[in-house]
Amino acid sequence: MTVTAKAKGRHHHGALRRALLDAVAEIVIEDGPEAVTLRECARRAGVSHAAAAPHFGDKRGLLTAFATEGETRLAETMLAALDTLPGGSPPEARLAAIGRGYIAFARNWPAHFRLKCRANLIDRTNRDWCEAAERPFALLSEALDAVAPDLDARARRARLTLAWASVHGFSALRAEGSGSDLWRPEERATMVAEDLLALIVSACTSPAPTRQTE
Repeated sequence: MTVTAKAKGRHHHGALRRALLDAVAEIVIEDGPEAVTLRECARRAGVSHAAAAPHFGDKRGLLTAFATEGETRLAETMLAALDTLPGGSPPEARLAAIGRGYIAFARNWPAHFRLKCRANLIDRTNRDWCEAAERPFALLSEALDAVAPDLDARARRARLTLAWASVHGFSALRAEGSGSDLWRPEERATMVAEDLLALIVSACTSPAPTRQTE
């Protein structure tokens, strides 16, 4: 994709911040998160490196802000999926909607999705990021507790892991084009996603397996 640098000029504070974050998305899609630099984002926004630096400090700060925005959008997309359900929908439908929202986020915000879970590139001690990242997981936790309220801690962790890993893995494989015969054309992808969500809900609501004791 050919990208033309924005015209040079004066930016309102919020507009420059937005322009820099939009530049991050462009670079991530083109070359991956590792290729992002504050200097290149400033060039694409049409400002000097010195003008961009006060907003984020350095590349790590810039990517952390971008990741924080991604976590916020993930939570919003999950909530939007929940809002599509009719009133009085059972807990199982809400759990499936949470997964549906995650898959939609990966499709609608591919650059944010690519950066997700890249701990080496962001500051995971950043308060804003921590707060934003807690919300999507809290939505999943609440949905799981509604469908399986009596799980012990170990069984609950396993089901949370299964649900999160399944939708993330499906989204990652789909984004990379791996195993494309499984989910192309688009109508098939939707069907596979819904079948996967049904399997996740079934697994999360099934009785915990009997554990062997020594």
